[in-house]
Parts: sequence; C-alpha cells; structure tokens
Amino acid sequence: MTVVDATRLLPGGFCSMLLSDMGAGVIKVEEPGLGDYMRATPPTKKGKSPVHSTVNRNKMSVGINLKSPEGKDVMRRLLRKADVFIEGFRPGAMSRLGFSFGEVKKINRRIVYCSISAYGQDSGLSSMPGHDINFQAMAGTLGYSSGPEVPLLQLGDMTSGMYAALGILGALVERKGAVHLDVPIVSSLLSWMVIPASAYLATGRPPREGHSLVFGSTPYYRLYKTSDGKHMAVAAIEEGFWVNLLRELGIPEMDQFRFGTPKERREVTSALTRIFATRTRDEWARLLMHKDTCTTPVLTVEEALTSDWARSLSMLLDISDDETVLNGPIRSEPRMRAKRFTKAPELGQDTPSIMKSLGYTRQEVAELISKGAIQ
Repeated sequence: MTVVDATRLLPGGFCSMLLSDMGAGVIKVEEPGLGDYMRATPPTKKGKSPVHSTVNRNKMSVGINLKSPEGKDVMRRLLRKADVFIEGFRPGAMSRLGFSFGEVKKINRRIVYCSISAYGQDSGLSSMPGHDINFQAMAGTLGYSSGPEVPLLQLGDMTSGMYAALGILGALVERKGAVHLDVPIVSSLLSWMVIPASAYLATGRPPREGHSLVFGSTPYYRLYKTSDGKHMAVAAIEEGFWVNLLRELGIPEMDQFRFGTPKERREVTSALTRIFATRTRDEWARLLMHKDTCTTPVLTVEEALTSDWARSLSMLLDISDDETVLNGPIRSEPRMRAKRFTKAPELGQDTPSIMKSLGYTRQEVAELISKGAIQ
C-alpha cells in the first residue's frame, strides 16, 4: 500500500508511522524550506529531533508547494498512484488548496482519504486551532483533580493517530470505492475515558480521588510511598493477589477488612502506608514483584526505557550507528514489515526518485525546483 501523508506534527505522523511499521510505503509531503514542524521539536541531538526521528522512520520525503499550480500538479500525480491520503489541516484548508475529498475522489476513485482535526469536519468548533493540552483540557482528562498539571503524554495526538490508522485499515479491507474518514482528536480522546465516563453515568457525579476502586477508594489499588521517596503501585484487586500481598507484608489478619467500612479501609491503608515507608522502592520490588501480589515499582522514563523488560522486547531500536528510536509494541511472525527499519528522511530527500516514478524528466524536475514548486 502507498500512503501519502500531508500532515504535520504528531497525530498524522504517528498514524502513518504505525502504517509504515506494518509495511506500507509512506511518502511524506512537506512544505519546501520549512518541512514538518516536528523536525525542530526539542530537545535535539546533533541538530536532529528524536521525536521526528521516531515518528518518521521508514518514510520518504518530498517537498511540494501545494499553493503553486505546478506543485498542485505534482500532488495530483502522486495521489493517482496512492491508496491512502492523510491530511491534518483545519477543516476547509484542503478545499481551498484544491484537494478536498470530492476533488481527490475525482483523481483516484479508490482513495482512502483520512482527515484528522481537532473537533472534526462539521463541529461548531471546527475552525478553532489547538494543541494536545487543549485537546486534553476539552476531553476532561485534565479535570479529574483540583490542581491539573501540564500532561507528560500527548494523549490526544496519539489516540487520534491510532484511531486514524485503525480506520484506514478497516477502510482498506472493505474498500469498494473512495472513503472519507473524519477523525476528531478531542472525541478520540474522550472515547478512551470509558471508566471515568461510566463512573459519571452511574452516579451523576464527576470522578474524583477516592470516588471508586480505580480512583483510590480502596487500600488494594493505590500508590504507596517508600523510604527513599519513590513509590510502589499496588493493584491487588483479586482476592488471591491481596492475600499474597498481606502475607508478604506480615499483616495477613487484615484480609477481613477487604470489604470493610470506609473507616476500616482507611485503617488498612494507613497500615500499608507505614509498612511501605520502611523500605526502599527497589527493596520492595525485589520482595513483591514475583510473589503474585500484583505490585510493581513506579519507574521514571529513563528507568522504563533501560529496564530489562523493555530490553527484552526491543523497545529501543538502533536504526543507524548514531540514531536510536522508540520502537512499537506489535510483534508478528512473519514480520509485517519485511524490510529493515530506515531513518527518518531529510526534507525532500526522496524528491528525485519520487518525481522519476511519476514520469517527470530531469529537466522538468530542475525547472520545478527553480520555480519553488518542489524541493
């Protein structure tokens, strides 16, 4: 499958990264001179952004000026040979450029056309700009506590990218003609709020800390601070795990309060808090992790990336001698992507080979470059 990706930043880039990891040929269409803004996402290493390197692996890059007549013609030729087209502009932008779904469908009657935008194509908020913190704010993921923080994870960007990839695969399986997929970022994220939303629907109250089991109302689903100021995560929901944990902590008699009154549950929580504070996080990890207690250490990003489990699953991938990227989690046998992973391309790196495949001569390519239509 050939995917033409005309998006910038994370949602579309993550979507086409997932498709490229599964073997799709992805052509990244970038604005000449500027390219994808992710190329400059800090922090950088040797002038390159690891964010860009990770999300744009296995892709080709062509610089096309979609505002010039000549650039538009190059894009039309590219779309004739494509199976999938992904765009991530505000609704209306592609129509103004001449590449709406209706126009692209005339060029390619079997195209899967995927639009990723903040609020979808037909919302009253469709024209509003936004970035991930806005999407999380609007989806309710920042509103569960009285003191929201800037999120570590770009959840809106990633969930919409995953939904877009999933929708594209579904459309390709059943494709009988052109298909338009509308993937709103905010509703993509809101749809992941299954447990918080269900808590509200069941009680009529927004979920808060201590609201129910998964919000910390019980001693067996909580974070406990250790003597070194770090934390252990306890999720001993099932009776067997809880009994094992209490036995290892030396307080098996407290099992009788598993479904006790709120006061009794608070007493158990206080007991576990005192016990966990007597040892370091790593000491508790060695004592509890392999005893069927459903208890794990809370790791930092560095610790997770360099952990034995991440190493065993090859979560860090050396694409070249000087470039390491974060790998995806899916493994298959045989591999969906037969070729080895390749580095993210430089802006316009593949323009010559792509233009040749579209039937342009060297002279025509040189003329288009001189006019600023391509790079």
